This record gives sequence, structure tokens and C-alpha cells, in this order.
Amino acid sequence: MAGRNGSNQEKAKVIETLRPAYKLCQLLTIASLASSSFYAALKANQQPPKNKDQTIIETIQAIRADDELVSFADALGYRPMTHYINQRRAARGEKPVNHKRVQRIMQENKLSSHAYERQTAKYKSYKGTTGRLHKNWLNRRFQTDRPTQKIGTDVAEFRWGTETINERTFGSFFIDFYSGEIISHALSLHPNTDFVLASLEEVQRRSQQVPYLVTIHSDQGTQYQSTAYQMALKQSHIRQSMSRKATPIDNGVVESIIHQIKVGTVLNHEYATRDALELAINQWIDSYNTKRIRERNNWLTPVQMRLLYETNKAA
Repeated sequence: MAGRNGSNQEKAKVIETLRPAYKLCQLLTIASLASSSFYAALKANQQPPKNKDQTIIETIQAIRADDELVSFADALGYRPMTHYINQRRAARGEKPVNHKRVQRIMQENKLSSHAYERQTAKYKSYKGTTGRLHKNWLNRRFQTDRPTQKIGTDVAEFRWGTETINERTFGSFFIDFYSGEIISHALSLHPNTDFVLASLEEVQRRSQQVPYLVTIHSDQGTQYQSTAYQMALKQSHIRQSMSRKATPIDNGVVESIIHQIKVGTVLNHEYATRDALELAINQWIDSYNTKRIRERNNWLTPVQMRLLYETNKAA
């Protein structure tokens, strides 16, 4: 017989086992258990065990279905997912959960992201030495303590329809290494210098508002070797930096974020038309900049990180 201090449900289990051999009233007296408490505990024992993780599972599913996060929610790992969960739990007045518990729950319930499993060939804009090459001023020193100081850029290819070479659009992206913010981008059917210059305009505008040297890093693509691009940087007093030949890791931050764009679009979704694809890319970038929290930003979004810097500077 369970001790007198045992839970009512534990006592009820033992009593049920012994009932064939003893009278119920005797067992209840020994267990110091009222008959009403016994039957309540017996009913509770017959209920299926409550899944303590169910609320968290439902929250993960809600985050994945959130219209504001849907463009990247499927690709979230357990660490950022933990912070999104805790934001919602705090709003409900609930205690935060540990990231290790979220990791376990996602693994056990097949909620882990598989969005990064697909790969695609990288567009290569390098055509040999067609213009002037520049020194690698960054040399993989991507970290900076202020926005617009170190910026990376690259051109990427995205395909729609049956994904032939006639069904592809190109994106030019400028990314701030301070916060990961995609400062500007342009989409075009032709990966020429003009569309790179179009995406450069916002960077030029921001560079005029800071008192320090701005460096833009790229690979050795023909667009970045062109006279027009290099003159645009020189006129804006922007220093040009280039990766070594065939060394993508020299521009690793940009490579990583462009891959995230592809994960959120062409690697896990299909688009029937160019318009549908370009709309998805634009929406993903807007959502990423304003909704996607990043661990290296102390769990702020890229835009929040920049605005916090500007607020602290103005104080």
C-alpha cells in the first residue's frame, strides 16, 4: 500500500490492484482516502496523460503560419524559434521556455526545419579581368560597431516556371555587415552594370550621412570591375574592396544572406511567372529586415538594430 502521504492518484492505483482481495472501505481507511476522492483519482488515472509540450507545439505551428513571418518561418532553427515562442508566452503572462526544450520538442515532433537541405548552382559573374581589380581591404573582417561602415554586395540568379535559362531573373543586393540589413536591391532580366548601379543608389545616399569611411566589398564580377561602377563609388567617396579570385568565403556574410533569400523563395517554392517570383523576393526582404530577429543582433531585427544605434547616438 502506498504511504499515507502519497498522491491520491497513486493511492487509487494501489487500491484498484488490491480490491479483488480486500473490501474497498478497508483499503480507503488504510489509505486515509475519502470515497469521493478515490473515484475522482480513479477517473483522472483513466484520462490519457496530458502532453506538457502541447502548448509549445501549438505555438510553433502558429509561428509557422503567421502571415508576417511566413516567408522565413519554415527555415527557423530552434534558437530563433525559442525567442519567437517566448515573445508570445510573455504576452500571455507565461514563463519563458529554454532553447534546449524547444530543440527537443522540434526534434521529437518532426518540427525541425529542412528548408536548408536543397542547394542550387551559384551564378558566376566573373569573366576574367575586364577592368580594374581592387585590394581586399576587409580580409574577412566583417564585424563593425556602426551601420553603413562595411557593406557587401553580390548578384544572384533566381528562376521561375520550368527553370530554363529563359526563365530567370537576377538580383543585386547590398547588405550592411553591422546588422545584416539588406539596404537595397534591384531585380532585372539582365545582370548588367546598370541594374547594379540602380541598387547602389540607396547605399550612396546613406554613405553621405555618415562621417566615417564606407567600404563596399564584392567579388571580382564584371559589374564591379566596370568603369561606371567604380566611378560611382569614387564620386561618393566610397572605398572599393574585392575578394580574391574564386574565394566566396571572402564575402561570406553576403553569400549566407543570399542563400537565406533562396531558401525562403526558389529552393522551397515554385513560381509560375516572373512577377510572382519577384513579388516573393521583395516580400521576403521586407519581412527579413523588419521581422526576422538575429542572434548576432541580440535578437533584434536588422532594422531595429540600426534604429537602436541611431537612437543611442542621438541621446
